[in-house]
Amino acid sequence: MKIIKMKTKIFSVLAAGLMVLSSCSDDENPYVQTTGEIKNYTFLDARAYSDWVYFSFEQGEIVEVADFQNDLNWDIAFHRGDIRLNGGKSGEGLGEAVNTYTTDWNAVSAAPSSGYVKDEIGIITIAFIGTGVIEEDQPFSQTMSTWLTVDTTTPPPVYTLNNWIYVLKTADGKFVKIQIYDNKNETGNAGYVSFKYQYNTDGGSDF
Repeated sequence: MKIIKMKTKIFSVLAAGLMVLSSCSDDENPYVQTTGEIKNYTFLDARAYSDWVYFSFEQGEIVEVADFQNDLNWDIAFHRGDIRLNGGKSGEGLGEAVNTYTTDWNAVSAAPSSGYVKDEIGIITIAFIGTGVIEEDQPFSQTMSTWLTVDTTTPPPVYTLNNWIYVLKTADGKFVKIQIYDNKNETGNAGYVSFKYQYNTDGGSDF
């Protein structure tokens, strides 16, 4: 009888402990990290050679920007195949990026701890005319802009999508996993950017 009572007491203690643990919500447990929702944005119109299109991951949409180097309301911008982030030479934010060199979305489960590169000044095409192209020095992300390879040696241009997974930091330093998977719209016209992304709103590094 004594052994039975001891077993009953131990079971009661364990059951009480499990009830306490199950009653704690994620909000009450500081060690639980939530990951952002995976979203798709399709056919962002980046055809214009003269303009950049600015996007906010927090808002999940295109935003109007008048002075990109002094505006913290945008995170990433598109110009044909070029990309800039809100950091480095492109802005006052904390934006920078690393290429994971994998095309497997599920293989990137956490943000790398190092290897991030900020935007620098480089050459981009700002006009396409009959006699050739007009180029200009502008800030952009040389890391993110490797998503697309364009061969213009013979017309028409040949586009190669690399489908790499990048991890970038937003203007306020939060992590985003992103894969840019298309540069054409539903009718095959080039200059439309489609991408899949996961934005960690809580500032965590896991995906």
